[in-house]
Amino acid sequence: MRNLIKSAKAVLVAYFVGELVRSKGLAYGLLSLAVWLSMFIVPASLFIKGETESSLSAGVLIGSAIFLAYSTATWDWAVLLRWLMQLGILEYVIASGSSIFSHYLGTVPVSIAWYSMALAIAYTIVSVFLGPPKVVLVDPVAFAIGVVSLLMVLMAYSFMLGGTLLAAGTAGPIIEFIGWILPIATGGLTPLSIMPKPLQVVAYLTPFSYPAELLRYSLGISNPVLEPSLVVILGATYSTIFLGLSSIYLKHQVRRMLKEGVRSVALF
Repeated sequence: MRNLIKSAKAVLVAYFVGELVRSKGLAYGLLSLAVWLSMFIVPASLFIKGETESSLSAGVLIGSAIFLAYSTATWDWAVLLRWLMQLGILEYVIASGSSIFSHYLGTVPVSIAWYSMALAIAYTIVSVFLGPPKVVLVDPVAFAIGVVSLLMVLMAYSFMLGGTLLAAGTAGPIIEFIGWILPIATGGLTPLSIMPKPLQVVAYLTPFSYPAELLRYSLGISNPVLEPSLVVILGATYSTIFLGLSSIYLKHQVRRMLKEGVRSVALF
């Protein structure tokens, strides 16, 4: 455990200094994010009818928060393996007996800081263009379970994406399907209650819909299609299974890489 914490601290310092400070990635990233979110948030009022200003703002803010969470899992956690492979670090890490999970652990503080600043930007843009969001915590237990379930799903998603990079050298199709299509189609941006019935059925067959539904319900934005207690049980079960299977998949691809060698990698 001491070696794991030491490795994670070294990764944190290297990532923060190299990627965010020296390359000015933090400033450029936040600026581009503000422009991108403005293009996404401002037209929202044109497509949602019958909503009050505060409820519309709250719904858009939660949708943005969920999307930013998947973006963080993609670019901070999953693509981390590609970065390690391209720099020749991954082979050294494995040969030294260190766990690659120390690199995930080391990026978590930076990811949290980045996500917090991105969410603050989203809140500002929503408040300016759509009005101040009205968010009230009506069910703390459901909120806590929703947050934990979302973190588990995000970590599982990043493990699966990272394993795909190790297996095939590319993860473009996986990113497009899981990182974009599934979160949108399963209620990541809009409540399932206003989506077509067939899509609701498909959404509840995936682990992605439950955290989003729990967060909206616990914050008083919308009610889930299913009973809240059932959403809690299914969400916790699905996220646990998803995380377990994706962890096994990533470990299998690491062992396979040790036998077959490191592939040339590209994100797309």
